[in-house]
Amino acid sequence: MKSPVRSAMALFVASLFGLASCGDDAGGDDAGGGGNVPNRPDETGAACEVADDCYPDVADGELNGDAVCITRVRDGYCTHTCEMDSDCCAAEGECASSLVEVCSPFESMEGMHCFVSCESADVEGATDVTDDQDYCQKKASPDFICRSSGGGGTNRKICVPGDCGIGARCTDAADCATDLECVTGFQGGYCTLRGCTVNDDCPGDALCVTSGSENFCFRPCTQASDCSFCRNGASPATCSDDVTFAEDGTAGSVCVPG
Repeated sequence: MKSPVRSAMALFVASLFGLASCGDDAGGDDAGGGGNVPNRPDETGAACEVADDCYPDVADGELNGDAVCITRVRDGYCTHTCEMDSDCCAAEGECASSLVEVCSPFESMEGMHCFVSCESADVEGATDVTDDQDYCQKKASPDFICRSSGGGGTNRKICVPGDCGIGARCTDAADCATDLECVTGFQGGYCTLRGCTVNDDCPGDALCVTSGSENFCFRPCTQASDCSFCRNGASPATCSDDVTFAEDGTAGSVCVPG
């Protein structure tokens, strides 16, 4: 027999998309969503298009390295070249947020650059975080993930923008990844794909869930930080296994908004 909490969650999920005619409940708070979350770091990790966008509070020539805008990640990533960790946060006005940074390689880029750290010592020393993903979301930005930087033996763990995809907060389709729509019948919106019949119809590892008379792709989850990713505290989602999967024989947990 299901508990009252689980039964209430099931009724809530079933009713979400029946509320679409009520419009978006976001109420004009900051425009978040799939790649448009505004509260990025002010220094390393800030959004950028060119290097001149970065480190506006640092005097010319004071950085221990050259400013760089990494454009291979979503919305850009402000950083600068370095040779060792101590080169990061060395200039006045460079690290007002007090986030720990590391000097690291990044994928196939030449040289070393400064990144917000999510290495074990930094995560363990933080308060109010549950894991390294939660750390990046709370300390850097809701749309950041903790990942390996690449670089073989000099690899580090860093906070960088992730692929928001299914489950991101949104106000319209422009906030969502390509080919996804924004369902706005509940607070914060939910980027999804409508009309799936099996899990393989959903992008990535998303799962096909029946809600009311329709099927939608939902973000899978194993921990709370999976569901807070790309949403922020004003538009939370809950990791729940009390849903109906469209594909027979499947099981799992998904991020349910609200």
